[in-house]
Amino acid sequence: MRLIPSRAAIAATISTSLSAISSAAAAEEPIVVTATRTPVNVERTLVSTVLISRDDIEKSQAPFVTDLLRSVAGVEMSTNGGPGQTTSIFLRGAESDHTLILVDGVKLNPGTIGVAALQNMPVDMIERIEISMGPRSTLYGSDAIGGVIQIITRKGELAEAGWRFGSYNTHQLSGSLHGKTDAVRYGIDLSGTRSDGFPARSEATEDSPYSNNSANLKLGSTFGNTDLDAGYWYSSGTTDYYDFLLTPVDQDYRNSIASLTAVTQASSRWVSNLRYSFFEDQIEQNQSDDYLQTKRHEIDWQNDVVLNEENLLTAGLQLYSENAQSLSFGSGFDEDVDSFELYAQDQYERGRHQLQAGLHYTNHSSFDGQTTGDLNYGFQASDSVRLVGNLASGFRAPSSTDRFGFGGNPDLEPEQSVYAELSSRFTPSSRHRGHITLFQNEIDNLISFVDPDGFAGPIPGRNENIDETRTRGIDLGYAFRMNGYEIDAGIVYQDPKDLTTGKQLPRRAKEKATLAGRYVGSDYSLSAEVIYSGERPDSAYSDVILDSYTLLNLSGTKNIAKRINLGIRFENITDEDYQLADGFNTAGRSVYFDIRYRHQR
Repeated sequence: MRLIPSRAAIAATISTSLSAISSAAAAEEPIVVTATRTPVNVERTLVSTVLISRDDIEKSQAPFVTDLLRSVAGVEMSTNGGPGQTTSIFLRGAESDHTLILVDGVKLNPGTIGVAALQNMPVDMIERIEISMGPRSTLYGSDAIGGVIQIITRKGELAEAGWRFGSYNTHQLSGSLHGKTDAVRYGIDLSGTRSDGFPARSEATEDSPYSNNSANLKLGSTFGNTDLDAGYWYSSGTTDYYDFLLTPVDQDYRNSIASLTAVTQASSRWVSNLRYSFFEDQIEQNQSDDYLQTKRHEIDWQNDVVLNEENLLTAGLQLYSENAQSLSFGSGFDEDVDSFELYAQDQYERGRHQLQAGLHYTNHSSFDGQTTGDLNYGFQASDSVRLVGNLASGFRAPSSTDRFGFGGNPDLEPEQSVYAELSSRFTPSSRHRGHITLFQNEIDNLISFVDPDGFAGPIPGRNENIDETRTRGIDLGYAFRMNGYEIDAGIVYQDPKDLTTGKQLPRRAKEKATLAGRYVGSDYSLSAEVIYSGERPDSAYSDVILDSYTLLNLSGTKNIAKRINLGIRFENITDEDYQLADGFNTAGRSVYFDIRYRHQR
């Protein structure tokens, strides 16, 4: 089997994969780019990768991106209330700030609190979501200790307008227009969300409203052997919540990404992809002067070189300059961070063997140089069985809040991880697909706040690199497709353990299972989804145990005319009473309706 993709596929690197990914989607090929920075069929990746396609999104009728992610067995989350509230993502037992979030290849994690504002990305702007499990620091540097979630925004040639409304007085209006002329490619997505929500805290009585206004703009053209693309994503709004004293307060937020990318076919075997991006994340409290702000300039120069029919080399550099500011209860910081990074990866395939190896070096302004790497091997044991083994290391640079916020310690070292995985993937026929994956992620130098009484660490009352965690587990998956019937099932059994204390890690269950069934007819679809999560501790500092829960969701779509589609989603049909964080409410039984005009040109 030849490894070398076509010229168009080589050029479709992570930030400029628009044309290649659109073409692949049109051919119904499950292509992903996150695992390798180059287009690969999701079934051929050596890294455990989950793809949530645009078709999956539409059939699920999920109103928020968190509803999509929680349907994956290896993904857990906690939320501090309803729509727009702070959301934390845990991949295979790793910490919430160990998940790197990308939007069209650009990092969304801020330099302050570390957790990306994923809840502010409208579902109707998303073309696909790719989830790569395990450390990906070899390709992306800091923060990718647990894995990477990449959101790729809408593309292609389409015109669409929709209105979604339902429980908690929720309304979402959206519109998209994408197309091209002989000389220009263009796209615009607009979205507005308003929701009364429900009381974020279990002791509260007043609702916690949420509003969001978002826009995503794209413009591109071709000049000789170079494709030039500009993009701008913007999201802003207001989130109401309750402070520690149960006083209702609210905050304004703003997230934005601006980028300019040039992809040049330098030769028949070499494609150069140069991208500049500017990211801004800002939160301002309306009842005080407190705020958080991150501004980051980044340059990413990726080169894909075809060495021969069996080797594809990807090498490049990343430079970023970041300013992080914070003011909280009268104290704060204003810090600059710079980083220079080099990465290289070789993809080799010959006969039944597939090999992927990479190295990444980081020269960071706040600590000594950091080197990470990975080695991934796949063997096609038979026509229906494929064996895969992975070894990878990762790191997370301490944030400015870790170093200069409450309990800050400027001498902190990076958190580090070593990950191992063995997987058997089965494809006995075109109708059946499954996998059995064993994994372990051991994380050292975890940053932890030392108790003022000094139970650990040399200096009480500040952050120290003292903790060590290890998650071992097994991931089982099965998928079935036949004559419009679809079944997807996943089960993860894991032991997320704090090796320092021997306790189970907070808000990570030892078992999670998902089961989704769907029938797709000529002009309609019906879907059912069951999600189960086991009990888990709420915090390392309390004895509160969050109960297990089971959620049942139903959805359906119906085309009533050539270009008009109706949708409905019932969430938590059994009205399960559960919590994802102690003291915070979750949604009860709810329903959402959707009416949409779509013209796929």
